[in-house]
Amino acid sequence: MREDRIDKIVDGMRNNKMDYMIISDPSTIFYLCGKFVEPGSRMLVMLINSSSNYRFFINALQTDYANISDYIDWYTDTDDPINLLAKEIKTGSKVGVDKNWPARFLISLIERVNAKFMLSANIIDHVRMIKDQGEIKAMMETCDINQKIMSQMFTYLEEGISELEHRKKLHELYCTYGADGYNITPIVAYGKSCGSAHHKSGDNTLKSGDCVMIDTGARLNGYRSDMTRTVFYKSCSDKLREIYSIVYEAQMTSMYAVKAGMRFCDIDKIGRDIITKAGYGEYFTHRIGHNIGIDGHEFPDVGCANEMEILPGMCFSVEPGIYIPGFGGVRIEDIVVVTDNGFTCMYDYTKELQIIN
Repeated sequence: MREDRIDKIVDGMRNNKMDYMIISDPSTIFYLCGKFVEPGSRMLVMLINSSSNYRFFINALQTDYANISDYIDWYTDTDDPINLLAKEIKTGSKVGVDKNWPARFLISLIERVNAKFMLSANIIDHVRMIKDQGEIKAMMETCDINQKIMSQMFTYLEEGISELEHRKKLHELYCTYGADGYNITPIVAYGKSCGSAHHKSGDNTLKSGDCVMIDTGARLNGYRSDMTRTVFYKSCSDKLREIYSIVYEAQMTSMYAVKAGMRFCDIDKIGRDIITKAGYGEYFTHRIGHNIGIDGHEFPDVGCANEMEILPGMCFSVEPGIYIPGFGGVRIEDIVVVTDNGFTCMYDYTKELQIIN
């Protein structure tokens, strides 16, 4: 158990006058104990009280997690786990519940316990958003694998290959490099498909002059990476060169503005203003980035409405893009970690315009 991280959670509970916290999110449980527990449809709970005591409630079929803690209440499929949990919560107490606990469990508990329930995500999110040195090392390792895979993916480009055929190569590469799997469903898009920011790879085949956008991330030892590069197959039109140049300027300028004390909305504005001034503002259709760690998208977002101050230890993407429906588009994405003196980019894979023959 990571008692140091549990102590931070408990400090937040005390500051919010919270007596108990129910944690069910497998990612947060991994953060606190180093093991993923996938509950499926069964109840999984780590219950922490304001005295730093904790218990797990785990189904007896999940014996792989027997050594997760000395404090486990095992239940079977014929037991009522909500009753077990309810017995541990005192009448009149304040109970924090994380944002991912299914309503079927929460409502049942509310009906049986006379307590005040509140959302605890604010406490958990603010603890997890600052990465320690071990987490940063893990992030760098998964990012290193990811950029090697990205480089290799562009060697598979050939006339007539489909987006889906190309995307299947990723599975082989992740296995080859020892990754645990994908961060999120990867995107491989060609030509006009690049005009959609979140294109679902399909039967579209590669032809000369196409832009090729690959957005992918690895999962390794519990931590995730994310990266997007856009290249061009055999040739690149003047229009696509212009778009690439604008996105490149927006990505580099906004990324190099990252430092502690800036606000997330400032980073978004820097990149968005460059794209808007160039006449493509309506085609930049998403926030400029997202925090990342154990989950692919973590709190907080890097968007125009987020006035939160950037702090050392935060890890997030910087990924402006221009997407013109029916034509094509460009996105460039890196992951940065904020330091006391600025930032470190976790990738060194080129962002110069590439034409692949």
